Amino acid sequence: MESTGSTPNPAEARAALADIEDAQRAVRDTPWPTWIYPVNALLLGGMALTFLVEENRTTLFLAVAFTIVGVNMTTGYRMGTPWTVPTSRGFIAAVAAAGACVLAALLASELTERAWPVVAFAAAATAAYLVAGVVHRRSTGRPQ
Repeated sequence: MESTGSTPNPAEARAALADIEDAQRAVRDTPWPTWIYPVNALLLGGMALTFLVEENRTTLFLAVAFTIVGVNMTTGYRMGTPWTVPTSRGFIAAVAAAGACVLAALLASELTERAWPVVAFAAAATAAYLVAGVVHRRSTGRPQ
């Protein structure tokens, strides 16, 4: 394909790329609805608690995982920002900590017969995601 437009000079190209970066940042930092933070936190905690179930553990785990994905995708599409990851490093770190707690719950369920470590990791996953929600809200403000 042939371009019939003029070739931008370096300053115009830099300005165009800066505009694109600003637009991407604006989309990534769009405020989320308040209700999504506790819902995600409870679902992550519930996901960790699925490791206490003896029968159909995988099915239950996958059901919760698909619920998390579905809730977040639906909300993202309604907001006009599906599949975006916020720019807040604090948010990303807290979400990673919540995910690590879910994995730790899995390991605890495999390594011990006791339920309390799994429950503790589930509570930690919930708390870590709630912290992530506070960090995200502070970095983006309230939804309009």
